[in-house]
Amino acid sequence: MDHKFKINQRILLAKLINAIKLLLFFISYNSYCQQQIEIFGEGVLTGIISTENEIPFWFYKNTSTRQGKYTNGAAYGKFGAKYDFGKNSSLEGGISLMLRDGVENNFQRENLFLEYNNKWLRATVGAKERPIFYNGLSSTNGNMIWSLNSRPMPGIILEASKPLRISNTFALDWGIAHYSLNDDRYVTDTRVHYKRLGLIVTFNENHKITARLQHFAMWAGTSPEYGKLPSDFEAFVNVFFARAGSGDDPEGEIQNAVGDHVGSYLLEYKLNTSLGNFSMYHEHPFEDGSGTGFQNFPDGVWGVTFTPENQKIIANFLYEYIDTTDQSGSSGVSGRDGYFSSYLYRSGWTYEGNIIGIPFITADNSINLDENPSSINNNRVRAHHFGLMGNFKKIDWVFKTTISKSFGTYGAPFNPTLENWYNYISFSYTTDKFGIISIQGGADTSNIYDTIIGGGVSYKYVF
Repeated sequence: MDHKFKINQRILLAKLINAIKLLLFFISYNSYCQQQIEIFGEGVLTGIISTENEIPFWFYKNTSTRQGKYTNGAAYGKFGAKYDFGKNSSLEGGISLMLRDGVENNFQRENLFLEYNNKWLRATVGAKERPIFYNGLSSTNGNMIWSLNSRPMPGIILEASKPLRISNTFALDWGIAHYSLNDDRYVTDTRVHYKRLGLIVTFNENHKITARLQHFAMWAGTSPEYGKLPSDFEAFVNVFFARAGSGDDPEGEIQNAVGDHVGSYLLEYKLNTSLGNFSMYHEHPFEDGSGTGFQNFPDGVWGVTFTPENQKIIANFLYEYIDTTDQSGSSGVSGRDGYFSSYLYRSGWTYEGNIIGIPFITADNSINLDENPSSINNNRVRAHHFGLMGNFKKIDWVFKTTISKSFGTYGAPFNPTLENWYNYISFSYTTDKFGIISIQGGADTSNIYDTIIGGGVSYKYVF
């Protein structure tokens, strides 16, 4: 059954492009119909200067790699069309392309997808960027395992288009997906299994609690050391339930579980008051049984946001405390969880060398993985992150500042500890007819590396 899981990326991309062409032709041919047709797009041009080869941290982190660490110029274009069938169902296709310097592949797609929506289901085929949460102020975009720090992975996902209402109080959110890591990595053709289940409890219009469990697993592929890894239906069932493998599997997959697993619990409480709206949340990571049993507490993201009722100057405030240093302790069978690293999938929780989750964890892509067990060189971090946004007349502004300490890994600690202070500010002016003009500034300081000061100008036109 292995061939049924195999995905030929070139054929998939060609089929998606042809499908989008057919969708656009169908929309044009049927433009006289009464159903609503929406065509949309945008273009962005960006120029960046910096005192160093690198640009400031928040210029390129969580941008889906629209800018890279060494980018000075970038162009981005997006085009899409949505056909409304009526009765709460629609079909949408989209493509977005990126051209920038300072990265290995200058010209790449960001999004390329087809998506069907109705009142209870969203089905997406291809690669599509995740929506922006917490107004873009969060250091993780509201998900420490799956942020916006890498390009969207290609795959197929079925999920709730909106929470499924069980009663006036309870609603369920769900999703299940199969993705492919089609980049250059230690284990080629690695697959990613994903699922989530959330419970939303609405006590009244002022009080709401959300609890969510999400689970990812890298599995299958071809390893230089072990050869072809289990990829049949039995292996998928083992991956789905995080069960141990058979006697033919690599030793770690027999003792632990087939594939490399990572996930998180989320608990969020939303409170609406006369002063404004508050959100308080904690996302707790796990990679094995010790994490699911909270032996790595208090690791995770602890956050609070506030949206004031009066938004004349400040429209939103966010604070997050990030800690990944415990990892179930430094010793013992359950210790050293080693977030985002894997002895078998040595490229770790990365896509094209970029961490898929929290951007403060880092990978060293110069490491020879034939000789070293992991590319993850820093997964023990503590950070305080602040975000503010607001507007004054036609000017929207955003400010972020992050103070972080990076300790390396338990196996290879940093000496001395790396201390960073990342700062970012932007001002955007929306014209009446000619788009949006933005200027950005950033300044990063470190106890080890040179200070980085940078600035940028971008122009965005939306239609």
